[in-house]
Amino acid sequence: MLSRSTPTAPSPQDRSEPDRRTAGDPLCEPRDTADVLALADRLFRWADARDWAGPDPYDGLTGPAGRLAVHRVLRQAVLQTVKRSRIDLRGILGIRPLRTATAAGTAAGACARLSASPVWQERAARLGRWTAGEQMSGRYAGLWRYEFDVQTRWAYYPASVPNLVATTFCADGCLDTGTLDVEAVRSLAHGLLEHLHNGVFFTYTPTSGTLVHNANLMGAALAARLARTGTLPGALADRLADAARGAVEVSLEDQRPAGSWPYGRGPRLDWVDGFHTGYVLLRLAQAGALLGLDVRTPLERGTDYYLRHLFDGPLPRYFADGRTRRDPNNDATAVRMAAWAAGQGFVGADFARSVLAAVVDRYPGLGTGTRAGGSHGNRALWESPRWSAAPLLDALTALGAALPGGPGSADPAGQRAAAA
Repeated sequence: MLSRSTPTAPSPQDRSEPDRRTAGDPLCEPRDTADVLALADRLFRWADARDWAGPDPYDGLTGPAGRLAVHRVLRQAVLQTVKRSRIDLRGILGIRPLRTATAAGTAAGACARLSASPVWQERAARLGRWTAGEQMSGRYAGLWRYEFDVQTRWAYYPASVPNLVATTFCADGCLDTGTLDVEAVRSLAHGLLEHLHNGVFFTYTPTSGTLVHNANLMGAALAARLARTGTLPGALADRLADAARGAVEVSLEDQRPAGSWPYGRGPRLDWVDGFHTGYVLLRLAQAGALLGLDVRTPLERGTDYYLRHLFDGPLPRYFADGRTRRDPNNDATAVRMAAWAAGQGFVGADFARSVLAAVVDRYPGLGTGTRAGGSHGNRALWESPRWSAAPLLDALTALGAALPGGPGSADPAGQRAAAA
C-alpha cells in the first residue's frame, strides 16, 4: 500500500510559465466541498449557456481547407496548425463551433453524481437524452463517433466511423442517467464486440490494429459494466466479461517496471503523458472492480509513478518528467485523478484540493483567474466543451462527492471511473 504522501515540491527550473493567481475571487483557492460544488455549478452554467458548443482541438478538418486536405501530411498539417496556433484561425478558415456527443456524455455523467439535487438531476437527464439521441444506427449501430475527421501520427479516422473513446464517454453518460433503453444497451454491446474488439484487445476504431492502452482499458471497463447491467442475454454478458478480462491482461503485460504505460505498442507510441496515464489507471481500477480481478499491485505501481513523474508539486506535468505545459484536459484529469487517489488512500484530500487550486485560474467558465489559457496560451483550447469544460466538470463533481461532507457518489459501486 502506498503511503499517504504528495509529490515532491515544485521545481522552479521545470516551470515554463509563471504561476498566476487571482485573489479577488475566493473560489480561486477552493477549500471545502461547498467551494468545489460552487465551481461546478458556475462551470455548468457557462457551458450550458453556449449549448455545449465551441471549438475543439481536432476541429481543423471541419472547415473548407480541411476538407480539401486529402493527403495524410496535409491533413495533419491543417489540424495541428489550427490546434496549436496562438491566434484562433477558426473564423478565418470557416470552422464553426461544434456540439459533440462526447462532451455532452461526459457532462451528463458528471451531473449524475449530484443527482440527489433536483437541479443536477434535470441537468443530467437533459444531457443524457441528447447523448443517447446521437447513438449511431446502420452499420455501426449502438456506438458513438466524433463529429470531425481526425488525423494523428498513427491513424486516420473520419467522422463517419465510431471510435472507442467517444463510445465509452457517451455510453457511460447515458448509463449513468438511465437514458438508454434495453434495445439500445443490447445494440451497444453487440457493436462493441463486433466493431471495436479484435478478439484479443479493444481497438480505437473498427479498422485499427494498433494497441492503445487507454482505449483498450476503456473498452474493457465498458464491456465489464455492460456485462453487469442485468438486461443482456447471459451468453452476450459472458462474451463481454471474457473480452474485458483478456483486454485487461493484455495491458497489464505492457506495464513497465517503473509502473508506467506507454501510450501504445509501436515505435512512435512509447511516450508517457498525464491524462492518458490517468485514463489507464481509472479504467483499470473500474474494470478490476467489476470483474473481480486483483489489480491492486499494478494500480499501486502505476499511481506511484503518476504522482512522482507527472506532477511538479501540485501542478500537473503534460509529459513524464517534462517541463510544465498547461493543457485543460490534462489539468482536469489531474484533478480527477487526485480525487480518485485520495479516495483510494494513495494521497490525502489536501493534495486533491491543492491540485484544483493550482489549475483553477485558466478555465474561462470559472471566472477565477486571468483570461483563458493565460497571456501566452491558446484561448480556444480552454473554451472547448469536449477538451476543457466537460472533463473539468467531471473532475469537480467527483472531487465534491469525495470530500468530507460531500453528497456522496451517485454511481453504483464500482460501475463508473471517470470521463474525459
